[in-house]
Amino acid sequence: MTEITKRMEFATALATEAGILAQQMRDAAGAGFVASKGAQDFVTEADRAVERLIRERVAAAFPEDSFLGEEEGGADDLGPDCWVVDPIDGTANYMRGMSGWGVSIGYSRGDDIELGVISLPDLSMLITAQRGRGAFLNGAPITVSRNDTADSAVLSLGRSGREPLQPHLDNIRDLIEAGMEYRREGAAVMGLIGVAAGWTEGYYEAHLNAWDAFAGIAIIKEAGGRVDHAPVREFLQNGSRILATNDHIDALLPRL
Repeated sequence: MTEITKRMEFATALATEAGILAQQMRDAAGAGFVASKGAQDFVTEADRAVERLIRERVAAAFPEDSFLGEEEGGADDLGPDCWVVDPIDGTANYMRGMSGWGVSIGYSRGDDIELGVISLPDLSMLITAQRGRGAFLNGAPITVSRNDTADSAVLSLGRSGREPLQPHLDNIRDLIEAGMEYRREGAAVMGLIGVAAGWTEGYYEAHLNAWDAFAGIAIIKEAGGRVDHAPVREFLQNGSRILATNDHIDALLPRL
């Protein structure tokens, strides 16, 4: 077993365990389970507990590796081998009992994202990819859509509160005028997996943090798609614009 494959098996088991913990904590939630980080920006006790679980497991199994997580950070001291984790992407969906949320675990080495694992517990889906070995949903291979026509294309649009509203509204208008449809799932993992699994033709967001995106990027690329983003090391520090597509509709897209 190669070193990367060992990490792949570790991440797959850990994402499953973390998703179960998140479900159990939501089922047992009491007063104070949800806190606000800002307008329409929430954190739950489960976000923090799941990240602690993943951090502890990584530190025990791979003590030399770095770790970047949404809740506790870590971007100031990142080595070449780095785990990049969103313990619950789509917290607003999760805390409301909606199914569109997931545990996202990515691993990068130097300038490459080597693997990605996303668990969608409420949908009973586990999506995995290792660089050069394909992408899988519950063990079955997945590929991006082959659609190359605008009038049957669907793009998911994320919206970051870090960016102005008007460009997002302009993107919606431009997509509709180009003959395309759009969706907004409220979780980057859902938009990214949609592209990888062939449910949609693309996903765009003006700014994503690395923990939102690394696992999904690895999965889309292994499913045959294309993702435009900043270089990995820059992305880790500053986040990035993301445009992911099936690589067949790019010429038809309005400027995003």
